[in-house]
Amino acid sequence: MAKILNFFVFLLIVLLNVLLLVVANEENSFSSKSIQLSLVSNWGETPSYLEAAEFLHNQDKSLFWKFIEEFNNIDFSKNYSDKIYYESTMSLVKSILPSNTQFLSEFLGIDLAVRTYSPRVETYRQLAISNIKLNNIDQHHNGSTSINGWIQIKNKIITDVNEINESLFKDIKKDDDKIDNELIRLYDFDHVYPSLTISDNDSIPVVILYVDIKSEFFKLVHPKLKQFSQMGKIKYCIRYIVQESNQKLNLQGYGYELSIKNLEYKVMDDSAIKKDIIIDGVKSKTIINIPNEDVQGFNFHKLQKRKPELTSKLSTFRSYLMAKSQEAKELKVWELKDLGIQSAQKIIQSMDPLRSLEYISQKFPTLSNSLSKITLNESLKSIIESNQKIIQSTDDQTLLLNGRLIDTNELSPIELSRIILEEYEHSTTIQQQGPLSSKSVQDIISSQLPIRIQLLPNNEEMELNDPFVSLNNLELDYVYRQWEQKLQPSILEKSVTSPQDIFVRKNLLTTVIVLDWNNVNTFEIIPEIQQMVQTSLTPTRFQLVFNTKPSSSATDSNFVQAKDLAKVFLSIKNSNLGSRGAFFFVTALNYFKKMYIPNELGITRSVLTSSFQAVLQQMGGSVRSLQHALTTTDFDKLFDSSNQFIERLGLDNSQSSSSSSSSSSSSSSSSSSLPKIFVNGVELKYSSIEQLSFDLLVSLYDEYDRLKPLFKEQILTPSTSELYETILSSSYWKDNNLPFLTKLNSILSNEKYTHLITNSKNKNQEIEAQNVLKNLIYFRNNEDKEEQNLLSIIVIGDFDQYNTRDISLELLRQLEKGSLKNSKLTFISNPIDIKTVVHKVGFENNIFGKLISILKHYPKILTPQLVINFFEKVQSNPSIIDTVKTMKEMIELSSFDIPSNDVWVSQSVNLFKQSSKVCKEYLGIESSNKSPLSILVNGRIITPPQSYDDVSTFIEDFKLILQIETLKAQTTLDFLKSDSILQDKSPQRLSDLLNKINSLVGYYYNNNQNNQISRKRIPNSLSISFKHKPSLSSPSSEINNNKSEVPLKFLMIINPFNKVSQKLVPMVREFSNKLNIPVDVILNPPVSLSELPLKTYYTYVIKLDSEFNGENGGLHNQPLGIATDIPEDRVVTLALDIPSSWLVQPIIAKYDLDNIRLKDLGDEQVLTAVYELENIVIEGSANDITTDSAPAGLELLLNPISTQTNKTQDTIVMNNFGYYQLKSNPGIWKLMIAKGRSSDIMDMVDYPNQKEKETFVIVPHRLVVIDSLYQSLSSLSVVRKAGQESRPILQPIDEYEKQKEQEKEQKQKQNGSGFFSNLFGKGNDNDEKQVPSTKRKSNLDTIHIFSVASGHLYERFLKIMMLSVVKNTESPIKFWFLKNYLSPGFKEFIPEMAKEYGFEYELVTYKWPWWLRKQTEKQRIIWSYKILFLDVLFPLDVPKIIFVDADQVVRTDMKELWDMDLHGASLGYTPFCDSNKDTEGFRFWKSGYWRQHLAGRSYHISALYVVDLVRFRRLAAGDQLRATYDQLSRDPNSLANLDQDLPNYLQHYVRIHSLPQEWLWCETWCDQDSKSKAKTIDLCNNPLTKTPKLENAVRIIDEWTSLDNEAKEFELKIDQSKHRQIELDHQNQLPNSKPLENIEDILSNLAESQKDLF
Repeated sequence: MAKILNFFVFLLIVLLNVLLLVVANEENSFSSKSIQLSLVSNWGETPSYLEAAEFLHNQDKSLFWKFIEEFNNIDFSKNYSDKIYYESTMSLVKSILPSNTQFLSEFLGIDLAVRTYSPRVETYRQLAISNIKLNNIDQHHNGSTSINGWIQIKNKIITDVNEINESLFKDIKKDDDKIDNELIRLYDFDHVYPSLTISDNDSIPVVILYVDIKSEFFKLVHPKLKQFSQMGKIKYCIRYIVQESNQKLNLQGYGYELSIKNLEYKVMDDSAIKKDIIIDGVKSKTIINIPNEDVQGFNFHKLQKRKPELTSKLSTFRSYLMAKSQEAKELKVWELKDLGIQSAQKIIQSMDPLRSLEYISQKFPTLSNSLSKITLNESLKSIIESNQKIIQSTDDQTLLLNGRLIDTNELSPIELSRIILEEYEHSTTIQQQGPLSSKSVQDIISSQLPIRIQLLPNNEEMELNDPFVSLNNLELDYVYRQWEQKLQPSILEKSVTSPQDIFVRKNLLTTVIVLDWNNVNTFEIIPEIQQMVQTSLTPTRFQLVFNTKPSSSATDSNFVQAKDLAKVFLSIKNSNLGSRGAFFFVTALNYFKKMYIPNELGITRSVLTSSFQAVLQQMGGSVRSLQHALTTTDFDKLFDSSNQFIERLGLDNSQSSSSSSSSSSSSSSSSSSLPKIFVNGVELKYSSIEQLSFDLLVSLYDEYDRLKPLFKEQILTPSTSELYETILSSSYWKDNNLPFLTKLNSILSNEKYTHLITNSKNKNQEIEAQNVLKNLIYFRNNEDKEEQNLLSIIVIGDFDQYNTRDISLELLRQLEKGSLKNSKLTFISNPIDIKTVVHKVGFENNIFGKLISILKHYPKILTPQLVINFFEKVQSNPSIIDTVKTMKEMIELSSFDIPSNDVWVSQSVNLFKQSSKVCKEYLGIESSNKSPLSILVNGRIITPPQSYDDVSTFIEDFKLILQIETLKAQTTLDFLKSDSILQDKSPQRLSDLLNKINSLVGYYYNNNQNNQISRKRIPNSLSISFKHKPSLSSPSSEINNNKSEVPLKFLMIINPFNKVSQKLVPMVREFSNKLNIPVDVILNPPVSLSELPLKTYYTYVIKLDSEFNGENGGLHNQPLGIATDIPEDRVVTLALDIPSSWLVQPIIAKYDLDNIRLKDLGDEQVLTAVYELENIVIEGSANDITTDSAPAGLELLLNPISTQTNKTQDTIVMNNFGYYQLKSNPGIWKLMIAKGRSSDIMDMVDYPNQKEKETFVIVPHRLVVIDSLYQSLSSLSVVRKAGQESRPILQPIDEYEKQKEQEKEQKQKQNGSGFFSNLFGKGNDNDEKQVPSTKRKSNLDTIHIFSVASGHLYERFLKIMMLSVVKNTESPIKFWFLKNYLSPGFKEFIPEMAKEYGFEYELVTYKWPWWLRKQTEKQRIIWSYKILFLDVLFPLDVPKIIFVDADQVVRTDMKELWDMDLHGASLGYTPFCDSNKDTEGFRFWKSGYWRQHLAGRSYHISALYVVDLVRFRRLAAGDQLRATYDQLSRDPNSLANLDQDLPNYLQHYVRIHSLPQEWLWCETWCDQDSKSKAKTIDLCNNPLTKTPKLENAVRIIDEWTSLDNEAKEFELKIDQSKHRQIELDHQNQLPNSKPLENIEDILSNLAESQKDLF
């Protein structure tokens, strides 16, 4: 055997040597090179122990104080490393966490890794730095370089510990006038001891301790301030002193894609690449470690062990084999067809499917060839096709955690960690009540209790008309002919495993939709219904019921009546256009409403007319006139019947909403609430119209299963004709104790819960709450304490109110009679106004409520009958309470045997206050004059509406609630009884558990008041593709220690080829492995493909562990994005995929990131790029509450208070959504209206009461705190000043021009910075903006030139363009460049060029707005920036801008174009030349759509244009361009040349002045004779020759070579050492991350991801 093995090894060696020759000569081989990208913050490192302190402060404020006190006890006399700090922090946190929250240490580790709290610590750093500068605190420390702390009381600074004594605070009184110092006010994030709210007792002086928590100063000062705070003498706040750091921190939670570039036109610069950037000084020795895996049948790991001397050759051969399997060959159409199924097949069959899913989604272009060779599994294809009858789109990715729907579009590791922690706390809080098993928790959470309503018309309604309008009929419609014809017993007996199982041609499942034509959501939901009907993939009969009652807005004559809209809909439906025409009518209504009246709640006559005409124009048909449809009486009986049906069954949304809303909000809520939908009478709960189709399918599967018993009992048979009527008339539901109602109760539809116990982050509040809620005196309907009480009923209210006592009395009577079965009843006082508790002379208020508060302490002397007698005595003569003045008199009145001098009686006021506080702050229940009481039933909040005539009517409805809650409790009880972990199963224990668990389940999972969280279920018939069970990645973790009891599970429905999946899968996989969360995955790839679904490589950066260097203890192996397996000879372009609130820029990049070709690296193995988070963007929406519209043109300023920068940011508000955008960094800012016209017209307002936005106050500014990496959308309200109601915010053009003429006469020099510095990117003092040189002529206007460039080639062109402009223009020049895509080298070069040639420049940038449809291709994004943001990109004092393409050469003085009269237009473009007949066939604008649309107008080229920014803004041209772009870009085939097509398309509205032809000449479109007159020459691409631009430049433009040489020579003259120093400075600030040197290093790190694929 050994001889045979040696022989094979010998053959292998021979084969190796032969193949190595092949490998050496093969150009298109597998890339052994990689790309390594990192992203760093623009602020310094922050200590892990301070980030941990912020984590604890966010979780439980008492833990924060405990942590910093004990952390200070650690000996820091030595210079500790990051590792020691980290380990000390984690150890201390684990020691102070309670046993039931030890899992928090795991989440702390994640937050420290992803740097969640670093921005907040940086905010504290900036607060301290600002304070030091403002108060010259270093002088107080005698110039000491190390400041350990000081105390600030108002404007007084104290650094001497001995000064801190009681006398210091005695003379400090609250000033009448507010001190104008934002540094001494308290913020929401501040640490206030002992957790007092900021508004508590404003008369107490605020003492702020700025301190290094490791210092001796803290040890001396903190105990003193703590004592004074506990005595109530001061409000004590602590803020950190954080040492400044040059080391930046590595960020994560972003990705980058590498798109294979189209090289139809050469875009590579042929200039030599600069010398290497040395990062590590010396090269480390490479150790080749071949992974243990099979590659094409060879296990190179084993071969390496046997023949270590061949390691290098084995590694090379392995790379070659991988190359052959991963070559991205062009696939034929027939090879692409099944690629989706083949990929899914490969994923499912691999050893680690989730890892393979990640790898395939990120490396697909390389893998597509090998995947296409997999033999197709037809069975898997059938399963996926079956799934897609339920999941009807491959575009949407679904991620559920315990049923919670997670938005994947902007998901970040920080947000996912927060959601997981929240769900973990919810489920473990429930679990710890028992303790219970994880299975019991999941079963209880997922249990469903459908409530069935008898949705059948009565005889009176049927005599009028059948109220249902049918949209389809499964039994009669032709489209369902292929479905199963009969309800066979075999179909009914088996479980539903696929959608086909319920595709039966019977009206077994009927969906009734109540459409209120006053509700705007009606127009949204009908197109969704249309989609479900027309695709024939939703196995249900759809029936509509119309609510056509007039709404409150019907009195407005501008709006069309609901009845009239329904008439038009039915008129079209009953014509030969049928349902299809009616659906189209509603789609048109929806479109025109959004276009013309988006903020209105109704439909205007003009919108109705336009929609009706659209139907006739698009579909024709025999529909009579609109007037006939509006005046017909054909549908009157139908409307009478349906309105009567809706009212009788309580289906009107406005009725149910008014029961839980105030009168002021009920009309709006009813006009925008989701339409009610029922499946066989069971109400469907859906979170949004977008989720409707999926949620309906789930409900249909559930209902199908619920009907099976009816077949078994022969209630339904295959021959039953009227299935719907039989189902809803059956006694089966009541006979089996299932909820079956004859009408929908208004209090039933408002499902709201509170919690009776939580795992609260505020331990003091939890203790206080349980003091009230524990040991309540419960009255029961049975004397036998062992009998089970399934329901806990708690009446919470103001018992000094008649209604509260009246309902309480009736509940006691019902309980005593035995009508409230399985229930226990108690009372808690919750007064309307706690301030009335104060004593008056000889008189007490709220005495009845106080008596209720002390009853729990006398359980032995109270009986239900005794309490009933007392309530009856008071209710029979309510005025008797007015005669009771003291608690003693009230006790005498009650006849309760309570000693009046008892200790609890003396404490009645405190107990009463405590009770009120717990109800309001802990339970979240308020009492009011309208609703003086609420009733809790196992945590469910029932608020009796005022509409009840008497108490008995409410009690009857209330009993329905009890019936439903009893069934829920019984289900929970069954799970508890079967739980193997639960030890104590006594009736009393189970009763208490039921109350707590059902309240928690309701509060966390079924609370329909919590609109922030949506939950979703999937039908059992959906086939799970694979289940991921994570390995034990962290043996010591608190979560993994109890692996079987993790009460969490992910479910992911994903298309591997969707771009969202490229970052979603690695994120879920990391969290799954870290926290031991299992993942169920349903693969949803396209079944058939005709082109490659993914053409990009993707790398996502996420790392949930912190690693430290063993030598120096510094952070090690920080998050990096490493891309491997990229073909060496393919040119790719790099684009970052970052969170919407980040602005980033490259700071280190030797190579052209726009044109990466790895073979150009030469001997280098790794292309390194480093980006910096330059700014965190604030996005908001402004509203003028005077007119309820966007204050377009309003100027806003963002002033720094305590930040890194002292520069003010500025912007204007768009008309689109009132959108505004500002740059920021961690710290505190002040948002205000800019002085001048804007502040003359507008005031900023704030709402003191956020719940009731009826009253507002005018404020000078708003404070903005940036203490997070991610910013949510903010809102800003402004109001017009008196007398300014009609004055335009933007200055009228004639007024502006007159003003400029006056200024011009007095002007002595151009103001370079202007009133507005720059919207997003005023240059840095050193590298972005230069003062004009002495060469400039101050009496001439500055000419502003705008350009964009991406890639080294275009930056080379840009330098030449700039030289040509400067050399030919006499006036001062200021260049504006889009910062987003410029390389670090160009940004370092441009300041030197500006000094040399005497021009100004500024770099600008703008973050793509959230609401605007985004482009995905880099080139199209750049085109968009050329046209979409011109009004907000430049300061308001820039009157004009001239755009010049980077590849253009200017031959004339640009002042001629600057001064050109645009004849009232805001844009000036040059039309395309017509003189070169060779390219006539490429002039698409001369035929087809464009010829018709232009109607004789010119089609202009976008290489050169002038913009009159004043007129452009005044005409709101930017808003029109963005709105039109957003509409047109819905079609991916539109706007092929975006920057060109958009202004040309819109020139009917945004007029273009055609510039003389000589202003732009290019060889492609112009003849040679006209070249001599050219003022500028552009290097247009030539579709005939496709010659590279560099070749064209030399050949076409005579001066190009000399300009190019001049730019190169100047670049050589720049001091090389300066650039070298800049690079070293950058690298010294970067985290200590060593780049991987070669492919073996990379493969050893990433090999696991390839294990199952090759």
